[in-house]
Amino acid sequence: MSESALEVQAPSWRQSAQQRLRATASSRLGKFLVVGGIAYVVNQIALFALYEFAFASMPPLGPIDMRLLISSIVAVEIAIIARFVLNDSWTFREHRDMPLGRRFLRSNLVSWGSPLIALATVNILTPVFGINYLIANSIGILLGLTWNWIGSTRLVWRPQAASIDQ
Repeated sequence: MSESALEVQAPSWRQSAQQRLRATASSRLGKFLVVGGIAYVVNQIALFALYEFAFASMPPLGPIDMRLLISSIVAVEIAIIARFVLNDSWTFREHRDMPLGRRFLRSNLVSWGSPLIALATVNILTPVFGINYLIANSIGILLGLTWNWIGSTRLVWRPQAASIDQ
């Protein structure tokens, strides 16, 4: 093979990979994953701000760190709201057939399943099966992500069937 043929193949492979990456990022699933990443950052920032500042003076309740518990619950809800706004206006904007309030309520209910799944997964896989807690947590996050994708596409932003009399 000539040297000029190799030069042509290398950029075309790179361009092809870049095109696949762009197509994935612009797809609905790609957008959903980007929004999830943004929601993760929002959750972390909210948790830090709430735990270190907003609820800093909250005393513990026996062995329960109430400051952490309340901060993490509020941070999750803030992230869920951020994720809803981004998904509703970007990822699923062409599937906003239901009223806003109904979409928000369904999205919120579906979204709370994800942290519960992750929590249950890490607390079952680690003590019962001896799986490393970080691996178990990652499995839980992936299961929660799958839950959110299915709930979002099937319950919150599913396309409505055309009415019979149209």
